Amino acid sequence: MNPVYHDIESGSLPYTDGWGWSYRSFEWLAPSGHILRRVLCRYFYPNAVELWRRGLLYELLGVRLFGRVIPTGGILVRRLTKARMTPYTLSGTSLAAARAFYYRACVFESLHLPFLLTLIFLSLDRAANGRADLAIENTVVNLVANVYPVMHHRRTRMRIVRLLNRGRAPT
Repeated sequence: MNPVYHDIESGSLPYTDGWGWSYRSFEWLAPSGHILRRVLCRYFYPNAVELWRRGLLYELLGVRLFGRVIPTGGILVRRLTKARMTPYTLSGTSLAAARAFYYRACVFESLHLPFLLTLIFLSLDRAANGRADLAIENTVVNLVANVYPVMHHRRTRMRIVRLLNRGRAPT
């Protein structure tokens, strides 16, 4: 088993980073060793397609460009507003800071998922009822407000996993 994945699945969560409520909910819902925890950790951990050629898939889909202009932490937005946007930033150079940021990226993605699914069902319903114009509108909103942010968080976690793998001492 991948030691970084094992650390992420069974390690302690960073309760002090301001997102403690979500970590406590996760611990309550899926305690360490529970099958649901393994399933959720497997979902959030980057898969082989995402890791292929250092994230070429995300590069081809324009996720890196989207990440530069995303209102809640994009580089261009930060430069224009001079905002630090601390929750969306790796807070230090330690492996613990990288792990904490990995979990925050999971939380941020989790916040988008209900809206993403709702808009998918709404778009399908509107298309089935002959309202193609509204279905297209919902799909475009979903793409910008949910799909690309989810891919951005997945790309972020992929980069963090590469960093954590690089920081591990060979065994």
